Amino acid sequence: MKAVKVLITGCGRHSKTLVKSLKNNIDRREVYVIGINNNAANILRSDVDKYIIAPGIHETRYIDWLLDICTREGVDIILPYITAELPIAAKNLEKLESGGAKVSVASEKTLRIANDKIKMAERFPEYMPLQTEVCSSEEIRIFAKSVGYYTGTPLCCKLTDSCGGTGFAVLDEKRYLDIASFNKIGVNRYIGIEQLCEIADKVNTRMILQEYVPGTDYSVCVLADHGEVKIICGFAGYSMEYGAVTSGEIIKNDEAYEIAERVTREIELDGNACFDFIIRKNDGKAILLECNPRISASLPFIAEAGADLAYLRCKQLLGEPFDADMDFQYGLKMVKYYESHYYR
Repeated sequence: MKAVKVLITGCGRHSKTLVKSLKNNIDRREVYVIGINNNAANILRSDVDKYIIAPGIHETRYIDWLLDICTREGVDIILPYITAELPIAAKNLEKLESGGAKVSVASEKTLRIANDKIKMAERFPEYMPLQTEVCSSEEIRIFAKSVGYYTGTPLCCKLTDSCGGTGFAVLDEKRYLDIASFNKIGVNRYIGIEQLCEIADKVNTRMILQEYVPGTDYSVCVLADHGEVKIICGFAGYSMEYGAVTSGEIIKNDEAYEIAERVTREIELDGNACFDFIIRKNDGKAILLECNPRISASLPFIAEAGADLAYLRCKQLLGEPFDADMDFQYGLKMVKYYESHYYR
């Protein structure tokens, strides 16, 4: 079987197991991996065959630079890992693929919904928490009052265009005073509503204010073919660090599977996607939080359970057949450890 070269953008420490999974594929195929990242401190330096410091994705030269790297290195597949990069890649898809590489990205039309938390909530309100976009203290107070925050309904805030838990905080008028929770990995950051109002009035940024749903983190990963789910598998996340699951279990939740399949079909998702849910504490209902239409750090967990979705996506892009009938190891548990890498 012909060797394949894969380039992963935004390749950092959370990509380590993903790279290993690609290399230890079911076909025993040689996979040469190039990792790029615009941050020299965060780039993955181990397990990849080559790592390259990249320009920022919003720099005007980024697409030409990426095309040049892929052409010179003979890259077969580009796997974008950065949420904000997806629309850029989709817009420049024809140019990027002119050098011979295939890009794992959904269409611009699909991304306009899947990549926008507010538009997802407008399209699928029956599955998602109440939420709105806010830009001022007045808008924050109006929404908080309308949903009952002042009488006990919990809220959270998040950035509109970020991933990995960046910018997420729970509004709590008592717990935000607990300084012992500051910078504590795996623990929610808390904030008071007056603090949030001050930020909104002083910082020019868009935020989402959302009903906070207590429960268990749950994710559903799919491999889709233009709206048709080919493979689907879910897992519970019992602990997380920087938005990545560090302890979890492969579990099937029929309700979450049905929601993921419907959303995939209606917005015509293509390739890898990961749906984040909360399994509500009081009644076990699956509440959809967002969709990440790209590869995720948790795909190696799914691979261990029965389906290497990142590698199968590569085969899909190359036009190679694969068996989509999977028998997953439900009940498989995972805990993530870290190791040091030394370099000069």
